[in-house]
Amino acid sequence: MNLIDTTSGEESANAPFPMGGGELAELIRAFDWSETSIGAIASWPQSLKTVTDMLLRSPLPIVLLWGPEGIMIYNDAYSVFSGGRHPQLLGSKVREGWPEVADFNDNVMKVGLAGETLSYKDQELTLYRRGRGEQVWMNLDYSPVIDESGQPAGVIAFVVETTERMAAQNELRASEERFRALVTAASNVVYRMSADGKEMRLLDGRGLLSDMDMPRVAWQAEYLFPEDRAAVAREIDEAIRNKRMLEIEHRVRRADGSVGWTFSRAIPLFDAAGEITEWFGAASDVTERHSAEHRLRLVVNELNHRVKNNLAMIQAIASQTFRHAESVTQAQADFTSRIMALAQANDLLTGERGVGASLRGVVEQAMRPHFKDDPTRCDIDGPDVKLSPKTALSLSIAMHELTTNALKYGAWSVPTGKVAITWNRQSTAKGERLRMEWRESGGPPVKPPQKRGFGSRLIERGLAAEMAGEVKMHFEPDGLVCAVDAPVTFGEDA
Repeated sequence: MNLIDTTSGEESANAPFPMGGGELAELIRAFDWSETSIGAIASWPQSLKTVTDMLLRSPLPIVLLWGPEGIMIYNDAYSVFSGGRHPQLLGSKVREGWPEVADFNDNVMKVGLAGETLSYKDQELTLYRRGRGEQVWMNLDYSPVIDESGQPAGVIAFVVETTERMAAQNELRASEERFRALVTAASNVVYRMSADGKEMRLLDGRGLLSDMDMPRVAWQAEYLFPEDRAAVAREIDEAIRNKRMLEIEHRVRRADGSVGWTFSRAIPLFDAAGEITEWFGAASDVTERHSAEHRLRLVVNELNHRVKNNLAMIQAIASQTFRHAESVTQAQADFTSRIMALAQANDLLTGERGVGASLRGVVEQAMRPHFKDDPTRCDIDGPDVKLSPKTALSLSIAMHELTTNALKYGAWSVPTGKVAITWNRQSTAKGERLRMEWRESGGPPVKPPQKRGFGSRLIERGLAAEMAGEVKMHFEPDGLVCAVDAPVTFGEDA
């Protein structure tokens, strides 16, 4: 037993140093350490040999920095970390071996030889391992190595590179930032919803909707109107059943309490079993588009209504003009002029953007073609009054009939004749009313006609019906007077 022990001890004493295997053990044995400040291997203290054997057996990258110059002794794993710097690093001074981080290693040596430790997590450094600078991240732990005198003689460093993990984290962070910037630039509402659609987990309202930073089950009561909730719930349930993207357009209660519209699209997220775990969605504000579509529908409806009115009026004009015509030629001329008056009235309405026309606009348009060179023969005076499209058409035709009659038989048939068209608004027991008058003067003597023609009937009956008032024509000796008495509110009904 003693022989075996003695032989074992002798074998250990005579074993080559270092005893660790691998490439670095051979390089350390072959290296001329006498050219360094730590001297030949034969003169190494046992503490240096012990720590060298220890690091050579470790699978982790370890480097020993011995003496004040930090002479480098490392293992196979560290040689892989060193890249193109290996094997030149072996036996070199650490400040010279890694000149790009000389200041960093200078601090390591000062702290370690003072008997203190250092630890860095994900320390970022720029190293030249392959002929070019590259950003690397490492977990570094430095501890002093005590020699036989009990004093720090070197520093041992455990080096674990985390570059791959940090690069992945940085890319993920950059991707998240890009996504966040994209969402911000898009000005969309973004939200997260539970798998069953019952719980809103997060919602960034972007000023359109109220923000929600805590999960809430009663989200539908906050954002949806009662009459819309069932329809929205059906769309969500359908998307869940089919495990498809949710697309829905619906009304919402905006952050300021007003009614808005959103177009929402949500994507389901799945687990490994293919089951929905939650929904991630974005909603855009389409309130203005809905308002525009509503206005367009109103315009189309108004256009349809106006076309029907025009056709009915054309039919009435044609029927009355040709039924009692004594001359086909004259009837055709009268019909043409009346249709032209109707067309001009429509032009006026188009200029007023289809919402009606002003009373003054109708009157001036009817008068302007006849006395644009001598405006003194026509006086127009009255406040602004808005007319509905249908009333504007009827009044325009009436003005045409009065103008035609004045040119043929009335005040404008002689050089001295004049026409005054005036109106005002008066408050009465029946409410506010419009009083309008057409008065001719300076023309030939007027006698009441034996029978009323189409023009007179059109003015007295048709215009009165459209204005919901009373229209009377007085054939006074000095000239024709047409008086209108109607409620002012007639112009508000388009």
